[in-house]
Amino acid sequence: MMVFNLFSYPVHLLLTHGYAALFVWSVLEGEIGLMLAGWLASEHRVFTYSGVVAVAMAGAAIGDLLLFLSGRLFEKRAVAWLEAYPEKKRMAMKWLKKWGPFVIVFERFVYGTHIPVLLTIGMSGYSFLKFLFFDILGIVLWAFTFVSVGYYFGHGAIDLILFAQKNVFVVLFFVSLFALILFSQNGDNR
Repeated sequence: MMVFNLFSYPVHLLLTHGYAALFVWSVLEGEIGLMLAGWLASEHRVFTYSGVVAVAMAGAAIGDLLLFLSGRLFEKRAVAWLEAYPEKKRMAMKWLKKWGPFVIVFERFVYGTHIPVLLTIGMSGYSFLKFLFFDILGIVLWAFTFVSVGYYFGHGAIDLILFAQKNVFVVLFFVSLFALILFSQNGDNR
């Protein structure tokens, strides 16, 4: 099976170490880990759906709090780290100013933005309680989304996510093309 060939080591880790491996994976991010654990739960191997969601949310919450607090408490080090990635720092600041709380809710769905966005939010002086509220909302959406994708769609969904992450520009092209067609049709209906 394709999932076992491509993800043999991650699947082995999940099968061997169960929820502990999933927890660590969730602290570090881990959409693929959530989908794999969701898929394993659907196969009745090691995990349950509700267990995967709960552990993923706990791990993600701890990881996010550590990143936010690192930005808040170790601002100089966070700035130094972000200076190595100036485009991500600019993007995080722009997004935060433009979309505010929506960035906190949805940043984890955009590959490669998690760490810079949370460090930037921590450094920005953003209210901790507001951050916590919107972060928990985002974590719940994230956990249910990726666990459900793995649970209900299995290895086909994992292959699609990997393709999308590796071919971001191809995906953006088709999304843009679809949006252009949709908007042009709406313009014709006026």
